[in-house]
Amino acid sequence: AAAFSPSTLHGVASLRRGKAPALAPSGRRGVLSLSSPVQGQRGTVSLRMTLADSSAASEEGKKEVSEGGFRYFARDSPEGPSKRFRIVLMAGFETFNRELYKQAAAQAVEQCAGLEIFVFTDADIDTHPEPLGEALEGADAFFASLIFDFNQVNWLSDRIKAIPHRFVFESALELMSFTQVGAFNMKAQPGKKQGMPPAVKSLLSKFSSTREEDRLDGYTSFLKVGPKVLKYIPVDKAQDMRRWLSTYSYWNAGGLENVVTMLGELGRELGGLSPSYPPAAAASAAGGGGGGGGASRGKVEAATARISAPEVKEAPNRGLVHHERPGHYFATPREYVEWYYGRRKGWKVVGVLLYRKHVVSSLPYIPELTQHMEGEGLVPLPFFITGVDAHIAVRDSLTSPYERGAVARGEVPANPTLSPDAVDVDAVVSTIGFPLVGGPAGSMEGARQADLAKQILMAKNVPYFVAAPLLIQDVKSWYQSGIGGLQSVVLYSLPELDGAIDAIPLGGLCCGDREFCNSERDLKSCSREAGEIRLVKDRLNRLTQRVHKWTTLRDKNEAERRVAVVLYGYPPGIGATGTAALLNVPKSLLQLLQRLQMEGYNVGELPSDEEDLLRLCREADEIADTGRAYRNEQYKEGGGGTVTVERLEGWMGKSDTERVSGNWGGSLDRSGIRTVGSGSAAELLLGGRQFGNVWVGVQPPLGLPGDPMRLLFERDMTPHPQYVAFYKYLENSQKEGGFGADAVVHFGMHGTEEWLPGTPLGNTGECWPDILTGSLPNVYIYAANNPSESLLAKRRGYGTLVSHNVPPYSRAGLYKE
Repeated sequence: AAAFSPSTLHGVASLRRGKAPALAPSGRRGVLSLSSPVQGQRGTVSLRMTLADSSAASEEGKKEVSEGGFRYFARDSPEGPSKRFRIVLMAGFETFNRELYKQAAAQAVEQCAGLEIFVFTDADIDTHPEPLGEALEGADAFFASLIFDFNQVNWLSDRIKAIPHRFVFESALELMSFTQVGAFNMKAQPGKKQGMPPAVKSLLSKFSSTREEDRLDGYTSFLKVGPKVLKYIPVDKAQDMRRWLSTYSYWNAGGLENVVTMLGELGRELGGLSPSYPPAAAASAAGGGGGGGGASRGKVEAATARISAPEVKEAPNRGLVHHERPGHYFATPREYVEWYYGRRKGWKVVGVLLYRKHVVSSLPYIPELTQHMEGEGLVPLPFFITGVDAHIAVRDSLTSPYERGAVARGEVPANPTLSPDAVDVDAVVSTIGFPLVGGPAGSMEGARQADLAKQILMAKNVPYFVAAPLLIQDVKSWYQSGIGGLQSVVLYSLPELDGAIDAIPLGGLCCGDREFCNSERDLKSCSREAGEIRLVKDRLNRLTQRVHKWTTLRDKNEAERRVAVVLYGYPPGIGATGTAALLNVPKSLLQLLQRLQMEGYNVGELPSDEEDLLRLCREADEIADTGRAYRNEQYKEGGGGTVTVERLEGWMGKSDTERVSGNWGGSLDRSGIRTVGSGSAAELLLGGRQFGNVWVGVQPPLGLPGDPMRLLFERDMTPHPQYVAFYKYLENSQKEGGFGADAVVHFGMHGTEEWLPGTPLGNTGECWPDILTGSLPNVYIYAANNPSESLLAKRRGYGTLVSHNVPPYSRAGLYKE
């Protein structure tokens, strides 16, 4: 304990001479707990330290300081503190890699005397602007990646202009334009938009296919060979470009060793320092991928020039992985499936798109996701990509029986780049977010190609889900306030343009607040550290449930599919039952049922007149509303639904039962809304009329008579018991006493289910839209002139939107003018 001395209540620790027996045996990490009073404060203080080796605490001239979200590493050169090269590293959309960057900084300092490294994340712009600003003022090099937020870009732009060397990768174009390595820069050309210099664009064109949408993928191919080619061109500008590419190559490849080498090479080539690499790494360099050329500013010592940096530790740009074969990369989906099917067959195959850097960095959420999918009877096809090439993976490596049949029938053109090793999938789940074509780069105006993405996905004709952990937002802010800012754009707005459905946040960054997590039903027992990615099991369950529902729907014969149609009756009591804004509901409903009948669905005996059809549905709803449906056999024979309190409690579970009961009289039988009887035998009357395997019902009112919209204005309220029973009846199987819908259709604009209490965006397991329709495929018919409210139906209610045109307007002729 004598090795550490707390200096402030914010956890800044300075190293002193002495032993640190509380550290782990490797000396890399450890936790030291001080139970004695500290600066007059009582309690336990835990300090988490990252050290280069077990003797770090006793070495002179080396410091590690923990302050908030950043780490400072420094080791004096033999020439003293004056010979230092400061690098400020900032992680944006990869905050979860903070621990990796901290470890890399510690190792780089150990190998390169005179190197000074600050590690920040973009969150520090808001939480620690002063120390970040001070670090930038004295920086020799600035490195940033994946920063897109407008305000953050503006804040940094004013503070990095004077830094001599600036590396900005895969970020907003405005920030990338500050890239400067010697004579190489990315400033906008006169009269042209910001972007790659012409020389880089010319080289990139040699490494991509003739397809325009694949140019960004050629960029990643160029990274592997560009630095090796350019080192033989004896021109300073070419060498500056090589340094930029070499740095990018190490960063893009990911992993601890690559980042350590990247930091050491920045110190050597730009700061004249002398890193010493481990013998094994130096031997593997075989001449070095980043060693030639000399510095563009000043001469580098001869001894330094002879040092060869370890080559980039490569992993394929695309491939497949499985947690039972760690470190192994399957080259093609065919190879993976042939290995996998030796173990199990007959399950639905789901292509899962993963970030390559997450795989290379061995982030634990990936095996957690794939193991959960396997546990739920799905075959995951974990396909890692760089991020800009998701469309290539889907287009060329995944196919479906529909695509083959459509090509054979001449309905879609054959894909000339479809791999012979492509395999059939039943669904695709993207954990990337962003657009399918171009990924993060595709979010920029010039690269958006939603039409192309639609073309690719329509050819496969399988459900395309976006389900991902939040990479720049922690679970606490998500649960308390919903998903916001850039995170909402990545997970919802951009993929929706491609036609993605059922966006599900699978988790987020660990908030480090154990007390908060243990107070939430679905967040208990978190084993992650603050800033690491943690998944929420309840959200994993929701993903697999929805994947199962959508994929099994295709296998079911049309005559056996059970469909629920939800009509509306708002405002209640004034003849509004069976209406929707800008839609002729009776005529549209009859035409839908007739079309289903033509396509083989069992719709029973239909009335010939649309008004008769609507009258039958209204009568069933009125019988339920007046209580006449209680023990009414004629009502039940027509398909009228009833649910006992006892059965509803079983469907809801203890936690949700207590929530609803607490808001509605203390028991599920006491709301007074379409409830007859008392105790567990009391019945909740749902209305509804059944036509073969199609059930048509009227959505219950939200609140009480005289206050029908009560739920919209009370955040802590819950739906009343009869409202919950209505949707649980649709969801649960016939054997369990429900209707057992395979899909639900919300008929027109608009219902109330998507407006129920919960987070504004990013459903959790305690949000009522998720509880009521979370496992049901939901087709929502919506007027095309109301995109803002239709997005609520899509995002909160998992609605797959089918738009309809609005009727034409004409003058009513009621006024002279």
